[in-house]
Formats: sequence, structure tokens, C-alpha cells
Amino acid sequence: MKVSDWRSRFTRREALGLLGSGAGLTVVAGCRGDDIGTMPIATSAPKREAAATVSAITFPEGSVIRTLLEDVSPEALAVGATMFHEHLQFSFRMYSSPPADTLPGSPPLTPEQTASAIDLTVDEMRMAMADGLHGIVDAAVGRRSERELDNLRQMATRSGMYVVVAGTYFKAPYPPDIVAMTAEQIADHLVEDAQAQRWGALGEVGTSMEMHEDERKYLRAVSQAHQRTGLPIFTHTEHDGCASCALEQLDLMESQGVDVAHLCIGHLTDIKPAAEPLGQTAKAIAARGAFLGFDTVGHEMSASSIPAAHKVRCVLEILDAGYEDNLLLAADFSQSRQLKSNWGHGFSTVLMQFAPKLRYAGVDDATLHKILVDNPRRFLAFVPKMV
Repeated sequence: MKVSDWRSRFTRREALGLLGSGAGLTVVAGCRGDDIGTMPIATSAPKREAAATVSAITFPEGSVIRTLLEDVSPEALAVGATMFHEHLQFSFRMYSSPPADTLPGSPPLTPEQTASAIDLTVDEMRMAMADGLHGIVDAAVGRRSERELDNLRQMATRSGMYVVVAGTYFKAPYPPDIVAMTAEQIADHLVEDAQAQRWGALGEVGTSMEMHEDERKYLRAVSQAHQRTGLPIFTHTEHDGCASCALEQLDLMESQGVDVAHLCIGHLTDIKPAAEPLGQTAKAIAARGAFLGFDTVGHEMSASSIPAAHKVRCVLEILDAGYEDNLLLAADFSQSRQLKSNWGHGFSTVLMQFAPKLRYAGVDDATLHKILVDNPRRFLAFVPKMV
């Protein structure tokens, strides 16, 4: 269905012309268009209510979404939006002075600093739930420690948010022990960690502007781990924008037998406007059945500096081409200035900042619901395999 068929008061050109002025944006809450007004911070974990309308999506028998606390039915995440690529802890390095222990040479956080960081994050998660967010995939850039996993368990339990933990290393250079391994040995470790740490996805796994040979080996290992576990994969392409990188990732993993229905190629909204005809690479990826990671929306990305209006046009181009089932949105949240406690929209930035722009540009509620609620469930749901 064409976006032009969905418009009401404005033509798409008129809507995009006004987009830059910020006029007339309507909040999308709970992905149903509710007008929530100003909501207080919850003092306890918000209760989940049944979705007003459950979409007619079928999943293979035995499908689950693996959250950190438990395996849940895909229908459990039908109550609200899910962001498939965020960073719940973002190393806690923004929360403290001096920086946290994840930065080389810096002292570890004290127990008091850690507790304060968790308290703040739980409040941010509860506020995001008030905006209609009910699921977050926490992306990894390396192996999590038991301390980090415990922090995430506390966040999930206290907030009531469904938290899916993803795992893999990010991109080259890798730790020396990883470099020394074969792809098969790396895959063995990935499968072991996925079981021990209850991963619900593999990601974010990235490549450089020019794919390094170690990255090729690592992608082969991730592909093997996917085949042995069934876990979905989401990738990182460089924020400078790299259309060829996206296609190269897809080529390599598809050649390794990855089920592209559970593969998302990431950061496609970072491809520069002048680099190609609008949406060219994204449409080529969707045509092959993979998901499109439009996962740098809702806030300024300094590495790419692409205006929101262009990203809206990219979404409309994908919808016009008939690929609404392939779209996934996220913010790649990672900076303290983006917190609601500071100057941003927090973990619900896509719902509060970007989705209203899509609606204003003519995207109807049913399509927004599919993109924000249904597509993430389809991406994350898998039938666990024996390994």
C-alpha cells in the first residue's frame, strides 16, 4: 500500500515541508495513538495490560522470545513497542565522576555509585513504559561480566520491562584469544555463553569500513552459532555510512546458511543522502528477506549528522516499495544527554521523537503498530534448538 494512500490533511510533500518546523506532531503512546499527557514517574513496576487488539501474526510452534528472566510467548510483547537495539548500561561511564571501570585505567564504581546508576536506569525504564515501551534488546560490544548481568537482572525485575540480552564481540580488533581461535572454536564459545547468560539474540556484531579478515571469521562464527541455537542476529555497520558494508555482511552470512528472516542489517539510516538513490541499499536488503535496522533515529548522531527529515523520507520510501514487514526501529541509545532526566526522551526516544514525525508524514496507526510492535516480535521469536 502506498504512503500516499494514507495521508489525510496534508500531502506528503506538505507534511515533509512542515516537518523541519516541528509543527503539529502527535505523540504515539502504547502504539495505539493514546493521548497520555504528562505522566508521573511510577513508584513500582508498571502493570502490563492486554493489548487492545492482538495482531493476526502466527509463529512456528514452540517459538519463544528469550528474555533475561524467562522465555516468554511472542504474544507477551504484543502489549507495547520493543526496541531491538539499545544499550541499557552504556557502561555506566556517563553516570559517575571519575568514569566507570569499563574505561581503561579508571577505577571501578563503588557499590553506592552502582546502586545509584541502577536506580536512575530503572526510573528511566519506568518512564519509557509510561510512553508505551515494553521491550528492550540490550546490545553487547563484548562479553558481559556476572556483575553486569546482575545489574541487568535488577533493572528488568524492578522496572517490569522485558529485557532481552544480546551478545557477541563488536568488531576488530578483538581480544588476542579470539583472534587465535578458529571460527568453529569461536562458535563453540558463543553457544556456551548464549546458554549461560540467557542471550536472546546475537549482536551487535559489526564490521569496519573495509571488512577485516578477522571480522569475516567472526561473522562466520556468529553464523554457525545462529544455526546451532536459532538465535536472531543484528549487525553494526559504521556510523559514517557504508552501503557496501551492509550488503557484504548480508552476502557473507547468507552464504553461511543464516536464516535471513532472523537477520537484521543495522544502521542503514546512517547512509549519507548523497551516497545513493533514496533507500537503494535498504530496498535491496529487504528484497532478499532480511530486516532493515533503522536504528539510529530519534536523536542526533554526531558521526553521521543526517537530519530526521531525511530518515523519515527513507522510511516512506521503504513503505512505498512494500517492505513494511522488514522495518525495525531503534535509537541505539548510548549517551547520558539522551536521558529523560537530562535533555532527551530516554529509552522511548523512538516513540516520543521519531514515530510522531512518521505519523505526521502520513503513516497510519496500523502501520506504526506493525513496525513498532509486530516486527520486533517476528524478528526476536525463535524455536530453541538443541546444541
